[in-house]
Amino acid sequence: MNDQKLIKSYVWFGDECFYVSTINRDSSAMTGPRRFAETIVWKWAKNEREEMVYMDEGAEDSIRTHLDLCLRIHLTGRAEESD
Repeated sequence: MNDQKLIKSYVWFGDECFYVSTINRDSSAMTGPRRFAETIVWKWAKNEREEMVYMDEGAEDSIRTHLDLCLRIHLTGRAEESD
């Protein structure tokens, strides 16, 4: 099955911008769900993606991980959870 776009967002923290994208994709794992929602965060500048800074996953068709990451970036400027 092909990748399926679910949601994309641009999130600002100060003058830094991040591009957050979530797609449904097939899993290559032998066990577990066959499809999942993959969310990737990149730095965004000059209208293009730059370095990838974070990746996470959730259940197929779920945008919860995406929304949680957008909120975290908006509040802290970081995609990863703090200790």
